[in-house]
This record gives sequence, structure tokens and C-alpha cells, in this order.
Amino acid sequence: MLEQKEAPTLRWVPAWADLQGRSAEPAGAGFILDAAHGTPDEPAEYVAGWPGPDWEELAGTAAARPRARLTLIVAAAAAQAPAPPGFAPAAERILLHAPTAQLDTGVDLPENSQVALAPMDSYDAVEITVFDHPVARGRVQVRDEAAAVTILEVPEGPDKEVFTRALFAAMAEEAFLHGAAHLHMVVEPDAAAGFQESGWTTAGRVLGYATA
Repeated sequence: MLEQKEAPTLRWVPAWADLQGRSAEPAGAGFILDAAHGTPDEPAEYVAGWPGPDWEELAGTAAARPRARLTLIVAAAAAQAPAPPGFAPAAERILLHAPTAQLDTGVDLPENSQVALAPMDSYDAVEITVFDHPVARGRVQVRDEAAAVTILEVPEGPDKEVFTRALFAAMAEEAFLHGAAHLHMVVEPDAAAGFQESGWTTAGRVLGYATA
């Protein structure tokens, strides 16, 4: 097993929860994420780092809760994490990160395009419009100098890469202004390679488990 110092950081998790309209309560070295707004029946999600302190205790607590979910943030260089007792593997995603300075670069948008940020309750919405019609959307949130982002919509076509880069540039600028040196993003495995080509690197794996 890797040494504890190689456990992935979880500082970005509260910001990530905000993007989903959820709260993240500290629980030892991990977090408990409650249900998103409007979904009161959604089970709680317990998040811990692996390898790392207290993950077994948090997993044991989650296993005792009906329908609870467990998410382990696994270091990129770590071996496959075993399914904790009482849980079965349910999903796997990839954690990416990138320096804000690397993504905050000028982008030549198509004519009559513009980028706008709008503060929401728990994140900033980022939107690109063409002739005032929304074509691409994302979200960014910074908490305690840790930033998380997500891409919600980017149109297919020749301008897809430009719109994506413009969203990231706006997010990176916003994060930098609030003291965050890196952006964090959770994506599906088949999407990771495309983002890695634009400056993102793999920071770990996000392994989801459901009660067996």
C-alpha cells in the first residue's frame, strides 16, 4: 500500500459538491455529501481518500446506513482499491486537474460570441452565447482556495474546441482571482483523453460503491 503522504487531496470536494447543489460536511479526513436540492430521497454519499487516514472508519459508517453510497478518491499511482466490506463497485470516473495559469489564455471566439459569468447560490455559471443564443455552459466554484469546475454543454462541430477552451479560460480566471492555483474536474473515463490533450492531467480516480 502507498504511504499516507501519497493519498490524494480532498480540498476540492466541497467545491465539487457545490457544483451539484449539495453540501459537504467534514467527517474525519473525509466528507459526507447530502442529497442535491429537490432530491430528498437521494442517499448520502461518503467521500474519503485511498490510501489515506480514516477511510476504513468512514466506509464502516457508510455501510451501516441504508442505501448509502461510498466514493473513494484514489491516487493516480495507486493500485486498484478493494471494495470495502458491505459495498460493491458501482462506477469509476477520472479526476483531472490543471494550473489556472495554464488554462487562462486568450481564445479567439467566433464573431458575435461572448462569455459571461453569473453568480448563483453555490457556484458561478459560465455561458457562451452567439447572437445572444446560449451555445455552451459550465460551472465553477472556489472554496478555501480550491476550485472545481464542470462542463455542462458544448455543441458538436468545428467550434467545439474553441468554446471549450473559452469556458476553461473564464473559469481559470475566476478561480485565480479567488486564490486557487488549480482547477479540478471529474469526468467519465472515455472523456479524459480529450481533456488531457488541452492541458489537463490525471490526478486520481473517483471510485463509486453502492451497498451490496
